[in-house]
Amino acid sequence: MSVIVALRVLWLWGESHAGWVLAVGICLAALLNLYLWQRRQLPTNSSYSHQESQLPPLMLQSPPGVSILLPAWDEAESIQDCLQAIRNLRYPDVQLVICAGGTDGTLELARRGAPSGTVILEQRPGEGKQRALQRCLEHAAGSIVFLTDADCVLDDETFERTLKPIIRGEEVAATGTRQPLDRQKSHPLVAFQWSHHLWMQAVAPMYVDTLDGVNAAVRRDVLERVGGFSVPAPIGTDYALSRQLQDAGYRIRFVPESRVRTAYCTTVGEYLRQRSRWFRNRFLHGLRHWRWREVIGHLWAALTSLGMLAVPLVGGLGSRVLWALWGAALSHLAFSQARFTRAAHAWGVARLSHWWQYGLFLPYIVIGWAANVWGLVESLVPGRRWRW
Repeated sequence: MSVIVALRVLWLWGESHAGWVLAVGICLAALLNLYLWQRRQLPTNSSYSHQESQLPPLMLQSPPGVSILLPAWDEAESIQDCLQAIRNLRYPDVQLVICAGGTDGTLELARRGAPSGTVILEQRPGEGKQRALQRCLEHAAGSIVFLTDADCVLDDETFERTLKPIIRGEEVAATGTRQPLDRQKSHPLVAFQWSHHLWMQAVAPMYVDTLDGVNAAVRRDVLERVGGFSVPAPIGTDYALSRQLQDAGYRIRFVPESRVRTAYCTTVGEYLRQRSRWFRNRFLHGLRHWRWREVIGHLWAALTSLGMLAVPLVGGLGSRVLWALWGAALSHLAFSQARFTRAAHAWGVARLSHWWQYGLFLPYIVIGWAANVWGLVESLVPGRRWRW
């Protein structure tokens, strides 16, 4: 009872001193983000440029064969660039296995544009990405399997950097990361997403818990040993495979300097759907694999996002201290985004052509809240839980 009384007294004090609560909250948010910025030794522009410089090809007497598995459903807009990039790879022993389909002519484009020797399978309606990958794996001849998507553009450096830890015998699984297509880099929503990805790349450990399905490689014998793509996964195919590998005791090596160019979301609708799907990937597979820390973390993200959306909608319930706490939380998010953007600028990337475009980052943050809430809602609705 004394705790409740103390909290009530504290709340009443906050109501009469809401300005001080807001000021202290903003100061604490600023100090926290300054600490996080100084704590991380981020790469400079020159080091980023060095990482992107052209590397000599891997010199191997007997290079292991690599099979690229490529599911493609309704990807007519992007598959030609993807196939051309794969055709131009300098690696001497590459097999491409495509499972393509849809209503926009993707299969026909794959048949016309694929390199010689490509295995082309027809993806049937309702088959899904997981089953398409499993069918591709059945035709893979290489001792290493490389995973990517039809909206990605591979290059020699990206491809070989991801393969290198496996070819050297150091690891059985490796994953790189992503960057936008060149033509997208000046888009405000793309720059917003990219700034987050760059920061996560900079602070990621040597070993990570999830493969990035647009840029990952696994030894084929290990992939088959853990069950391949036979585990049901209507969404989150890369997340499901990551859990299979880790449950079997295998590590996933992160290669931060390997960044495949891939299509980023450029519309709010696309971004909402993708963020909801990514939320459900971790939340639902976390439940399936009893990873409670991950489940609780995503539940907390959704509930705090709901709170950030609800306070303005209900007028703060007439509470000045609630508005002050909301303002302090918003300032923390704004400072965090400034930190991500500054890190991107330190790398010499993700710059926008007009300063006012950075003002769009605030509504993008709000859209991110909505995506977290929508992801939780869809996780609870049986008909939408596993919807792509």
